[in-house]
Amino acid sequence: MAQNQSVEKFKRLTEDLKQEVRDAAIDELNKQAKDLADLIRFVAPVDEGGLKHSVGVIPSSKGPTQVRVIAGGRLTVRPSVSSKPYDYARADEFGTVNMPAHPFFFPTYRLRKKKIIAEMKKRIRANIKARSAE
Repeated sequence: MAQNQSVEKFKRLTEDLKQEVRDAAIDELNKQAKDLADLIRFVAPVDEGGLKHSVGVIPSSKGPTQVRVIAGGRLTVRPSVSSKPYDYARADEFGTVNMPAHPFFFPTYRLRKKKIIAEMKKRIRANIKARSAE
């Protein structure tokens, strides 16, 4: 009987730890996404439109463990000479036949990617270590 109580207590503690680690990871993910968006906004080209204002973080439809850092969208869509409107955030990032590229989004992400992953791991490890020391 005592053994079953120990097993049940262990299972309960494991579930609690799992939830705490998940919550801490989600908090860190949102912090890292906000920091990345701020950095992208800082390096985005200066424009007369809303490019810097269009950079932001939105939740993913796949749940709280994923977020999307975006730039462009309805703030940066302009009518064009052709029939289709274009998003000048993409034009700045990738260039057009009439202008060279001024990449700001993906180079910033690539430079920060390893640091973001390292910070996520660090936060998860710290959370597990703090809880397992109890």
